[in-house]
Amino acid sequence: MNNKAIMGTYIDVINEKIIEDALILIEGERITYAGERHSAPFYQLENYEIIVAKTDEMILPGFIDCHIHISGDDDDQYLAEIKERLLLKAAGDMKDMLNSGFTGARDMTQFAAHLKWAVDKGYLEGPRIKPGGQVLSVTAGHGDMNTNFPYDYARDNILTYLMDGTTECLKGVRKQFREGAEFIKICATGGVSSMQDGLEDVQFSDEEMTVIVEEAQRHGAYVAAHCSGLAGAKQALKAGVKSIEHGIHLDQECVDIMKANHCSLVTTLSISLHLHEIPDLPEFMAKKAKHCAVENLKSIKLVREAGVNVALGTDYSNGSNSYSNYRYLGREFGAICEAGFTEMQSLQCGTINGAKLMEMENDIGSITAGKYADIVMVKGNPLEDINVLGDGHNISFVMKSGKIIKEA
Repeated sequence: MNNKAIMGTYIDVINEKIIEDALILIEGERITYAGERHSAPFYQLENYEIIVAKTDEMILPGFIDCHIHISGDDDDQYLAEIKERLLLKAAGDMKDMLNSGFTGARDMTQFAAHLKWAVDKGYLEGPRIKPGGQVLSVTAGHGDMNTNFPYDYARDNILTYLMDGTTECLKGVRKQFREGAEFIKICATGGVSSMQDGLEDVQFSDEEMTVIVEEAQRHGAYVAAHCSGLAGAKQALKAGVKSIEHGIHLDQECVDIMKANHCSLVTTLSISLHLHEIPDLPEFMAKKAKHCAVENLKSIKLVREAGVNVALGTDYSNGSNSYSNYRYLGREFGAICEAGFTEMQSLQCGTINGAKLMEMENDIGSITAGKYADIVMVKGNPLEDINVLGDGHNISFVMKSGKIIKEA
C-alpha cells in the first residue's frame, strides 16, 4: 500500500515544539499532512497502512550528515586496497547509515556520484547523496595523508586528489564535475590526521584558491573548505567558499564574512572533541587533537552567537574504532550540545540546517506537507536526553521516501 498514516508524538523542528497526538499522512513518496490529528483533513483509514509509534518513541525527520566519507575504508589502508572491494563495502555500509536514521548525506569520496546513481536508480538502499567527489589538496598538504606511501598512490585515490599550480587546480576541479560532483571540497589548511603539515598551514596560494572557487561557481556549484587554521579559513572565506568544514580556529572577522556571504559551518565535533581520547593514537595526531578540542569550542561559540547556519557533519568513514563507525553517527548530536547548543538546536543542525546546505530544503529536513517522507523513530526523548540518538540501536524505525527501511 502506497498510502501510510503515522500516529504518535513527533518533534516539529521548524516550529520548535512537540506535537503529542500527531498524524502524518503519506501518499507515495511525500507527506500530504503533518500536524495534530484532530486538525487533519478527512481521510479514510482503510486507504492507509497505519503505523503507530510506541509510547516511549519520538518521531523525527530523517537525519542529514553533511560531512561523511562513504569510502569502504575501515582501517586507514585505503591507499593500498583494491578500489572495487572498497566500493562494494561502501555500498553495504550505506545500510548502516540508514539504520542509524541518516537519510541524507554530503559524501566526499570518489565513489559519491556512483553511490548516488545506484541509490537513485533503486539498485542500492542508502541515503540521498549530494556528491562532492575527491577532496582536493596540494602536495604535502592535508589531503596528502600518508607520506609513507608512494606519490602515485597519494595523488589520485578514493579520498583525495593532489594538485599544484593554477592549471592543475583548474583541471582538478573540472575532473570532479566530469565525474559527477555537485560541489567541491578542498583542504584550505593543514589537519590533524596528516603527518607533514601543521593545523595553521595555509595550503593553496591566493591564485589557486581563486581559480578553484570561480570554476565551481561557473558550474553553478560551491566550494566547501576544510579549515583547521585561522589564516587558511580567512583566505577561503574571502575567496567565496560557501561552507567551512570543522572550523577549528575562527575569529570574529571570519564569522562576519560567513554571515554576510550566507556561508554555513559543518560541525564534526564528536571527532574534534574526542579524537584525543582514542588509545594508541600517533603522537603527532594526539598533540593536534588536544589543541583542536580546546579551540573548536571557542569558534563554535562565535558562530552560534552570530546566527550562522550550522549543519551537522561527522567526518566518519565507518572505521573499526567507535569514533568513526556509522552505528554511532548520532553521537554528533550530543557533541553539538557539548558545544553549547540546546537539544532542539542540535536537532535542527542535523535536519533543516543540513537540508539547506544540501540545497534540498524544499524536499527534506522536516516533517512537512510536500516534502519527502523521510522519517525516523527513536526510543526515548532526545529533547530530554540527546544521547539516545548516539547509538543506532535506539533508532527503531526508518522511512525514506515513504518506504519503510527499518522497523524494530
